[in-house]
Amino acid sequence: MRNFTSSLLTFALLLSFQTFAQSSDTQQRLALAEESSGHAATPVTPMRLACTPLVGLVTDAEGQPLIGATLLVKGTQNAYITDNEGRFQLTAPVYQKQVLAVEAAGYTTRLVPLNDCKLPTLVLERDPNSKIKRAGKRAGQVTRRGDAYMQ
Repeated sequence: MRNFTSSLLTFALLLSFQTFAQSSDTQQRLALAEESSGHAATPVTPMRLACTPLVGLVTDAEGQPLIGATLLVKGTQNAYITDNEGRFQLTAPVYQKQVLAVEAAGYTTRLVPLNDCKLPTLVLERDPNSKIKRAGKRAGQVTRRGDAYMQ
């Protein structure tokens, strides 16, 4: 029991030294930044957009809604899918300067910066290297040629 207690105290002491070293290192870096720039360094916190949920529409170049397009807020694990009318709804909080990646099979990926609550209709262009099969047993499948994959 005595060995366990001394081991636990040693571990706690090492952990506290490491935490202290990290905090003093951060303070040193902030002080150096203040000296080199001539003014106080202020930490930048992203502004949260006041529009939750954020809604929008994804279409193709002809204005047809894209069903099942995937939307991903970069830097998070928040992923969304468009409904049968091409609409989507971002329910998680969104911050300024985050980027929304919009993808659909057979279309090029579009990156949209989130700066305000007004999203235009997101139009995706066809990928020139893909072909969507229109008829036959595998209608609707996307195939790519060249170095890419075939589905």
